[in-house]
Amino acid sequence: MGFQIISGSPIWLTILCALLGAGVAAILYFRNTSSGFPRSLVIFLAILRFVTFTLISFLVLSPMVRVISRDVEKPSIVIGIDNSNSMIKGKDSVFLSDRLPEFLSKIKSDIGNQYDVKFFVFGQNVVESDTADFSDGKTDISSLLSVVNSRYYNRNLGAMILLSDGIYNSGENPLYQVRNLTFPVFTVKFGDTTVNRDLIISKVNHNRYAYKGNQFPVEVLVHAREAAGESTRLVVTSEGEEIFSRNISVSSGNQVFTIPLLIEAKESGLKKYRIVVENISGEISLENNARDIFVEVKEMRQKIAVVANSPHPDLAALKRALEYSNNFEAEMFFVDNFTANIADYSLYVLHQLPSASNQSTRLMDELTRLKIPALFILGSQTDIPRLNRMQAGVSLVGHNNSSNEALPALNRNFPLFIITEQMENLFADLPPLVSPFGNYQISNATYSLAHQKIGQLKTELPLVAFAQTADVRYGFIAGEGIWKWRMHDFAANGNHYTFDDFVVKSVQYLSQQTEKGKFRVFWNNYYAENDPVEFSARLYNDSDQPITGPEVSIIITSEQGKEFNYSFSINDESYHLQIGSLPAGLYSFRAETDPGTGVLVKTGNFVVTSLILEDVNTVADHRLLDAIASETGGISFFQDEIDKISETIRNRDDIKPVVYSKRRYTDLVDFYPLLILLILMMGVEWFLRKYSGSY
Repeated sequence: MGFQIISGSPIWLTILCALLGAGVAAILYFRNTSSGFPRSLVIFLAILRFVTFTLISFLVLSPMVRVISRDVEKPSIVIGIDNSNSMIKGKDSVFLSDRLPEFLSKIKSDIGNQYDVKFFVFGQNVVESDTADFSDGKTDISSLLSVVNSRYYNRNLGAMILLSDGIYNSGENPLYQVRNLTFPVFTVKFGDTTVNRDLIISKVNHNRYAYKGNQFPVEVLVHAREAAGESTRLVVTSEGEEIFSRNISVSSGNQVFTIPLLIEAKESGLKKYRIVVENISGEISLENNARDIFVEVKEMRQKIAVVANSPHPDLAALKRALEYSNNFEAEMFFVDNFTANIADYSLYVLHQLPSASNQSTRLMDELTRLKIPALFILGSQTDIPRLNRMQAGVSLVGHNNSSNEALPALNRNFPLFIITEQMENLFADLPPLVSPFGNYQISNATYSLAHQKIGQLKTELPLVAFAQTADVRYGFIAGEGIWKWRMHDFAANGNHYTFDDFVVKSVQYLSQQTEKGKFRVFWNNYYAENDPVEFSARLYNDSDQPITGPEVSIIITSEQGKEFNYSFSINDESYHLQIGSLPAGLYSFRAETDPGTGVLVKTGNFVVTSLILEDVNTVADHRLLDAIASETGGISFFQDEIDKISETIRNRDDIKPVVYSKRRYTDLVDFYPLLILLILMMGVEWFLRKYSGSY
């Protein structure tokens, strides 16, 4: 650290300050000699007076102090450990359990003084930790590269050490990510590259929903490795009854069979179908010979009418999102040409209707009379006074045809359906909608999924809301431009799944029969094996006001009859339960509470789908690890060369500390030690003069 005094005044003024101090001291102590001080005391007092007046004069020129500090940032070394269970399916399991902890400890002690060493484990998630249990059911290498690149952006990241078998089954190809990296990646190759004899059900394509009395298609992909000359059989069963079988004859060492079949949906409800390919001798794994699929058989498909005032890009986004679910059949109309029978549709999505140019009187009156739910999308063309007269749960007062750009602020306590983590992440970064400006008023039975955020100000104005009237449900998106939300979902995640899920859940809630009971439970029909199972519930008194006094309990029963007992926690005006992950299978539940007027019960079922991605491919991909190292300027090592990594990093010329210089400017008049020095010198001079008998 160094400092320097600088001034914007000419140097001759600084000299003048010194001359002024010398003049004052000379006049007081050398020209006026009547005090009779000893000569040594006169000289000392003159020096004090000279220094004091020189400094005070110099401060009048507003000098500044420039302080230069230097910080040294050690290069960071990130060690990424593949936590997927494919890592321990090969011959490396002993090394990973015995020697890996020793290696991690040794590399930190070897280079920890020169480098900042950080550990991450990755699989289905990326976590900062140095402990791996190799239990994850997915491998996403690209997410590790993305997280590290983002976290260490504009920092001195020297290198990454990637310990993996090169198998990835989630996320994008890691080679696309490494092109954006500015640091070398050293890869350590684990796993077995030998192709062993195995029969694998690599993929099953099927719809989640079917309709009673129809046949639904299923496509099974069977991969046969090193099984030439063998024969096997594919069998599909439901509730213990065989419903399909086909013989398979393998003719080559690496062969893929695509087997299409049709299954009849005989009964409604969640149905489980087990697909098995019979094993042959010598298979390395039997876990990948079977897959369970679950299909929800419904009574009938619901028809949705998307009616718009005029062409708009929102319409295509809505229709494509609704087509994402086989539960709905969406048709699009413009209101001027809408002549269909209004009662034929279960739900209406009304884009900027009623409008100023077309109040759609017939359509609006019939929706009210027939008690058909509707999702209103407001915009610049919406006739706000006509909408207010419908008393649908949201009204807008003081609207003067102006608008705001409103960002969505997600309400995490929203009770009407489950908000997934993916939905939370999406809503945190969505672009704004063009929302009508005014004073929004909502009824007591209206719940906001997202509030309006104007700039940096979070408001209580609804942006996405759902209202429950006495007989019908209404939804509101208070802004146009949701097509940008769908585009943003694709830009961020490479697909439209989360946006489509948001639209489908909204429509599913609105189109369901109005729940008039006092006890209402909400859940998802499907959960992944690695996702937490969540429920929410609401309890109402006789005045249809939410209450949270009584306890709500639930019993979840697995296919094997095992029971799990839980109690809901209270969250504002609703109940919530998160019970963590459950093993794959079909579950039923019974939730009950007693508000004092008798026991209220809700029952249902849901599916936890299995993750078998790590069993589909067990052959290590060392070529991918070699390519990652080569593309980033790193080196690829085998596990028995792991001790060479520390020395390799130390010998790299491009992994060096970075020195940062910081300059700070401060007015010298604000420098308190100088002020204390001036007061001290003036005080000493005054004391010596008084002590020596002078005034």
